[in-house]
Amino acid sequence: MPARGRYKKQRPRSTYSGARKKKIFQLIVNTAAGNDDKEARRLAERFKRRAMKRGQDCYISQSTEWSQLCQMTTQAAQRRPYAVVVFGGDGTVRMAAERVVKSRGLLGIIPCGRHNNIFTSLYGQLEAEEALDILHSQYQTRIDVALANDQVFVGYLACGLVPAMIERLGDKHLPKMAMGWSKLAGHAAAETVTRVTSLKVDSYQFDAEPIILNIHLLPRLLTLPFAPAAIPDDGRMILIYDNGNKSDVLAHYVRDLKKDKYQYHDSIQLVRGRRISIRPALGRKWIIDGDPVEFERDELSIEVLHQALRIFTYAPDDQ
Repeated sequence: MPARGRYKKQRPRSTYSGARKKKIFQLIVNTAAGNDDKEARRLAERFKRRAMKRGQDCYISQSTEWSQLCQMTTQAAQRRPYAVVVFGGDGTVRMAAERVVKSRGLLGIIPCGRHNNIFTSLYGQLEAEEALDILHSQYQTRIDVALANDQVFVGYLACGLVPAMIERLGDKHLPKMAMGWSKLAGHAAAETVTRVTSLKVDSYQFDAEPIILNIHLLPRLLTLPFAPAAIPDDGRMILIYDNGNKSDVLAHYVRDLKKDKYQYHDSIQLVRGRRISIRPALGRKWIIDGDPVEFERDELSIEVLHQALRIFTYAPDDQ
């Protein structure tokens, strides 16, 4: 018989949460998300009508002002409802996740942003209308949350190539064809200034001069599967980096990502770990879950939080 405590108890992929008390949903609507400010409000009202038919209470808070939206979400999480549901993009999800994970609450996501990488990484390619059905599930799972110095993130953190691609895109739509992605990445890579960087993943320390430098909890960024090996609840992050490749190498890399054919090898590395340290961090353009961010210290320390985030999930196939 194995000794007690030898094996660490694994977190369940899906747990039933059929509470007997009346369910209260706090809906947070970012009316500035996406291209249609009416869409998020319409979806929230539709969910509220469906919830009321089920005998559930539902309260809607909405704003276009980011500071007000943050305050509303903080107050909603402090009330400890059955769930806080956000209608917005990656930045809105990150903001809500930071507050909900502190209160050990349950988070629901309706994708109303531009790219919705966090939602797509978790649920696949679903329309916002279809996402409403997930919120009526009585099942939930847990996903990892990480802290980069004092910044919480759920999906990804990146500098170098990806911020340069986003800057070149501006307000334009994402390319539809692999060739368009290749051209975008090639120009962005050529414009990226590389720096010798000290990297440490757990106890493994090394130097590189990367054009691409990504940290992933979830697979997708710019809708592309940068980190297909990312597991949402394994307590580890994935670091993706190169050592100063030429722009044509990065162009082919992003083209193959679009085709979902890229296999990581010596040219571009993929490393998994619980703690990551990066130096220098100052003077670089960083993107964290879709939003630009600046760090005040030159050493960037990133680690997965012990407390996971509870989110809705599908019912098991046998239900």
